[in-house]
Amino acid sequence: MKTYAALLPFILLAGCAPQDVITMQDVSPQENDLRDLDFDGVIKAREKCVETLIGAAVNNDGCPKDKSVKQSFKLDVKFPNNSADLLPRYYAKLEQLVAFMEEQKEATVTIEGHASKVGSSAHNLVLSQQRADAVAQALVSDFGISASRVEAVGYGDTEPLIDDNSDFAHETNRRVMATLSGSYSTTDMRWTIFTSE
Repeated sequence: MKTYAALLPFILLAGCAPQDVITMQDVSPQENDLRDLDFDGVIKAREKCVETLIGAAVNNDGCPKDKSVKQSFKLDVKFPNNSADLLPRYYAKLEQLVAFMEEQKEATVTIEGHASKVGSSAHNLVLSQQRADAVAQALVSDFGISASRVEAVGYGDTEPLIDDNSDFAHETNRRVMATLSGSYSTTDMRWTIFTSE
């Protein structure tokens, strides 16, 4: 048994005896460009989108993927008692809304008019619509937003922020609000160790 164990290395080495190695004389030509010129992980031979944004997530053709991003903007404009006059001090808030809408070209906005519980419900419904119309009209006439992107709805006194009969509650409830939600398409970026989401 010891004899076979001693011979085993020699038997194994005999199987690895040197053989003649035949080398190819001709070099195979490289037909495709294997460089990644825009550093997106896709070689030039497969690239269909050149100059990809560095760090963008791409498909197999090297084209960036898009994702939809949603944003929102809140507007709160107050009105004096029994009035639908838009006070000049609120134009700065409207300018912020306009800037948002100019950035989000597909976004539309619904302007919501509200009234306090002072007076009759019927009167408050008309007054709240007039308030919503005043803000909507300012967006269209003074800031050039297309009327097709602006809707005005009066809710009367049906949705108070504070359901109370105090002066503070009435002042708070006489308002126009707008929650504008828009979305835009942007390049989806690859995940990295620095990505927070």
